[in-house]
Amino acid sequence: MEETDFEETAEETTKIFTIKTQVGKEQNTADLINSRAQKSKIKIPSILATPELRGYIFLESYDIERIREMIKTVSYARNMLEGDIPIEQIEHFLVPASAVAKITEGDVVEMVAGPFRGETAKVTHIDDAKEEITVELFESVVPIPITVRGEQVRVIKRKEEEKKE
Repeated sequence: MEETDFEETAEETTKIFTIKTQVGKEQNTADLINSRAQKSKIKIPSILATPELRGYIFLESYDIERIREMIKTVSYARNMLEGDIPIEQIEHFLVPASAVAKITEGDVVEMVAGPFRGETAKVTHIDDAKEEITVELFESVVPIPITVRGEQVRVIKRKEEEKKE
């Protein structure tokens, strides 16, 4: 008898649903949904709240009707969009973006962390594997190359913008 239950569960496939939430409360909504699902024994293999997509979360589940009923009780959840979406449409949210992906050599950056915070510099080299960049500070007397992590800088002016001027 137990084997039959397992076979039925194995045949069921999960679907990904989109839930509209209050903007800025995506993570809170995901946490509330997760706790309510555990209390009511609803199977939710995954919930995705991504910072790039504000006002929406993605939920993987087996039973759409039980999810609809549960969402009515979650304070920050607005409603559930009709239909399910294929995983291919949200795959790009699942791969972490590189910190140096949008930085190119020759860009002018501002240091946002570390001992040189607030200083401006020019990017001279990018190491994609280590996610590090080498910069030369503008205000220094002698241009010394400094290697910092990609998260420690913010692009102020792109190299392409300089060419246009």
